[in-house]
Amino acid sequence: MFEYLITRPMGFIIEFIYGLVANYGLAIIIFTVVIKMILMPLNVRSQRAMKKQQKVQPIIAELQKKYANDQEKLQREMMKIYKENNISMSGGCLPMLIQMPILIGLYQVIQRPISYLIGVDWSLDSVVNEVYRLRDAMVSLGYNLSSYAEATVDVIRKSGQIQLSKWAEVVGANGSLLDGVTGGTHPWVINFNFLGLDLSNAPSAAFSRIMALDFSNWSIIALLAIPILAIVAQLISMKVSQAQSGQKNDSNSQANQMSKTMLWMMPVMTGFFTITLPSGIGLYWIISAVVQIIQQLVINYYLDKKGEDVVVTIPEKTQKHGKKRKK
Repeated sequence: MFEYLITRPMGFIIEFIYGLVANYGLAIIIFTVVIKMILMPLNVRSQRAMKKQQKVQPIIAELQKKYANDQEKLQREMMKIYKENNISMSGGCLPMLIQMPILIGLYQVIQRPISYLIGVDWSLDSVVNEVYRLRDAMVSLGYNLSSYAEATVDVIRKSGQIQLSKWAEVVGANGSLLDGVTGGTHPWVINFNFLGLDLSNAPSAAFSRIMALDFSNWSIIALLAIPILAIVAQLISMKVSQAQSGQKNDSNSQANQMSKTMLWMMPVMTGFFTITLPSGIGLYWIISAVVQIIQQLVINYYLDKKGEDVVVTIPEKTQKHGKKRKK
């Protein structure tokens, strides 16, 4: 289900973009911007919800003081405020929740670029034969293919497509078993180079080089800049989001305690994923955070201009003693 709802549609989009620009990194950047534009109406709704939550906070604070000893009554009164103003407490978290399946889908696309960027049909006999030809050619040339030296086509399809693309670059198209291919650049070769960096590699590859004091290949060492930039961009995005929502430094506030936790949890999670996964994921994370910051500033400006859209109302209180008695 996830394959058909998320991964394949994303694959179609990025395949179309890659067909236009023929560069892996540039395709990811354009893809990220397109996805953020598609999700922009949701971000507008989310930021409007956060602004409404901000405006009702003084009312909620009064209710918390008034009903400090009656939690059931407090919850009822708070729900009245939220219902009257059509405020969803989960509305501000929705864009973040949606980003996770997008990341998972993008990881599949990046891990299997021959399937999604080139659109290879793995059920074809010519494709199966070509995989074996490239693998055997690499072995005969003396390359150490590690676990892929005797791997089946299915294993290579699932987890070795990046390596397969690089085999195609080394071996070339001469002698290819694919229909219509007679020579020149192999159709499975993908341009992973972006600003001198190989985005198919994970930044963690730099650690073994550093530990061995091997600085001969700076393009691998430089991959560490991607998780660093991703963490910085994520921190700035979180800070901007908190500033736009008007959160104050109230250590006793449950919402602010959660925000502080998220402020540190998200960069840690960002660092882990962008260090251990192919650098294309990190590039997506950086561009996504930058576009998010710009969107937050623009949407906030728009909502401030249309202040009437985020005006809150207080539910009318029913009169306690009914009609006044006649004298």
